[in-house]
Amino acid sequence: MQRRQLLIATGVAAATRSLPVLAAEAYLERSITLIVPYGAGGPTDTHIRAVAEAAGKLLGQPMVIDNRAGANGVNAAAALAQSRTAADGYTLGILPASVYREPHMQKASFDPRKSFSYIALLSDYAFGLAVRADAPYKSWADFAAAARKQPGKLNVGATGALGTPRIVMDEIADMAGLQYNVVPYKGDAELATALLGGHIDAAPLSGIAVPHIEAGKLRYLAMLTPERIKRYPQLPTLREAGVNAWIDSPYGVAGPAGMDAARVQKLSTAFQQALSSPASLQALEQLNQPLNYLDPKAYQAYALQSFAREEARVAKLRQRGLLS
Repeated sequence: MQRRQLLIATGVAAATRSLPVLAAEAYLERSITLIVPYGAGGPTDTHIRAVAEAAGKLLGQPMVIDNRAGANGVNAAAALAQSRTAADGYTLGILPASVYREPHMQKASFDPRKSFSYIALLSDYAFGLAVRADAPYKSWADFAAAARKQPGKLNVGATGALGTPRIVMDEIADMAGLQYNVVPYKGDAELATALLGGHIDAAPLSGIAVPHIEAGKLRYLAMLTPERIKRYPQLPTLREAGVNAWIDSPYGVAGPAGMDAARVQKLSTAFQQALSSPASLQALEQLNQPLNYLDPKAYQAYALQSFAREEARVAKLRQRGLLS
């Protein structure tokens, strides 16, 4: 993954410095609307704005951000599904991982298998299991030992009552044979505040933890990523500790189903290059996130695999009584 990211970054860095306009095409006659299913000013919005600005310059038309927060991050997906008759490339949206789970949980206005034209996967949140800097746990082994010694006593916060971090923390407890309480929070900011205030014992946190770690207020026990990350190369993953679980929560750009293949590819190329623009790379560095581009074909394949995986996850939630 790191080698692929290096090749992408070095291969297009020179081009994105000057951001040359891609070859003109008839449909690029006005601005493109990009629906972001999160509030303005948040971590994801910050990165998307940097990418959208660079992509707009490459395409010769601006990208206008339309923030639609709420609904578990699926507002963009719903809007794209409703605009299938206008699959002209002027309305795009950001799809988070919750899009693949929502149709299995309740009736949804979209189907990830046929409602979208997948354009480009962009990045993935890099989560780590965070604790306060003065916590007695120095490693995952310490935390697991404390949980075994005091079953049901430790509190682990997680964003979303049925969000990916919450589900994965439940899966980790099952795999490791632990009993701890998973406490849901509305968002990462609220969750970080609760951890800093000592209201919970640990929490899976993404890039929002970085400034607190650098300030000496928090630290990671282990990364909840498939592999070690560049920013903290000495920090082991939970997989290395024998618990084969991680938080897979990427986001990408899609349009309504039925978009012209040439337009999809043109947009994908622009987003690929925009990902390596200085502003995008700076945002990813601050958020502790990888550049994780996938082209349309690979992105669609990933989406279909994720949709199938989430079906199994939701079935388990129902078995446990967490879903009706």
